[in-house]
Amino acid sequence: MSRMRIQAIEIPDADVFKILLDNFPDMIHSIDDNGDIVYTNRRAETLLGYTREELLSMNIKQVYAEEVQEALARGFSDLKEKGDKMVESLLKAKDGTKIPVEIRSFSIYDDEGRFIRTFSILRDMRKIKDLQASLVHAGRLAAIGELASGVAHDINNPLTVILLSNEMLLNELKRTNITPSDSFQKLETMAKDIQKASRSIQKLADHLRNFSRGMAEKQELIDLYNSISDALFITKNKTMSAGVEIINNIKKGTHFVTGCSNHIEQVFVNLIGNACDAMIERQNRQLTLSIEPAKFDNVDCWKCNIMDTGTGIPKEIIDEIFQSFFTTKPKGKGTGLGLSISRGIVRDHKGDIIVSSKHGEGTTFSVLLPVVVV
Repeated sequence: MSRMRIQAIEIPDADVFKILLDNFPDMIHSIDDNGDIVYTNRRAETLLGYTREELLSMNIKQVYAEEVQEALARGFSDLKEKGDKMVESLLKAKDGTKIPVEIRSFSIYDDEGRFIRTFSILRDMRKIKDLQASLVHAGRLAAIGELASGVAHDINNPLTVILLSNEMLLNELKRTNITPSDSFQKLETMAKDIQKASRSIQKLADHLRNFSRGMAEKQELIDLYNSISDALFITKNKTMSAGVEIINNIKKGTHFVTGCSNHIEQVFVNLIGNACDAMIERQNRQLTLSIEPAKFDNVDCWKCNIMDTGTGIPKEIIDEIFQSFFTTKPKGKGTGLGLSISRGIVRDHKGDIIVSSKHGEGTTFSVLLPVVVV
């Protein structure tokens, strides 16, 4: 088989460098002694929103944020003197967007050592900054988990005394020979209220301790009714404050799976919390929980549906929601880790999470877990 010969096309060196600079992934600019922009590459246009002609008619001060102007002037003087510099700064795009950048700059001099111009490479740091912030937030969450475990332990000690003393009080009231009266019944009612409230605190403390445990936990038979009921208990304050109506169609002792109960509970806590957030701006806030049989990878599964009446997920981002650090929530409201971690947990249990949504109508997250026949 003969080879086809293609004649090489010679490209002048200047054109080669122009092609390389224009296709460089970072913004590049060059400024003269007056701070006027004398060169930019194509990335500068896409990053800042100006045309190249606009940029070449501007001074460097016009593309940096107001709060860094003094530092910019000092840095420019320092660069001309020292010859190279690496700093972080803040650009300002045409639409007003502030863009954090890492800048590596070099000075160009003539043969007699006189400054001619700079050559600077600017890297957009927004994704890195967001990633750093998310990791810091995740670290704080881990610290909160440790704190929760300690608080749960500290609560349990005095709570045990309260429960034991109250149990003795109730037993003493039962043994007394006093004829029942209004005062007697009030004492008994109050003692039972103390017992009920103490049991609730004990249950919450148990949840805090279990929820903060490490990943290496034993596999056990799980009734999904219990996992979802516990998740609803943990998120009770959130669902109540958001005014969400809960419709729980799941029956006890019917749907069993094998796995780590704390981790499965964590998945439902996250999905219920997300559903509440999605409905916060809606007038009709209804959360429906149900379980139905399904197939996943030719395996019989329980399909646990968490259906909300929220704003729904736009079609263009629905494939991205399970990616780490992807979030539609405002800064400080979420890390973008919840769905990614939840799907990882469910896949560790040989299942998966799927989602269906209509923008403006609501979303259903379905947790698929292999059936265990009891």
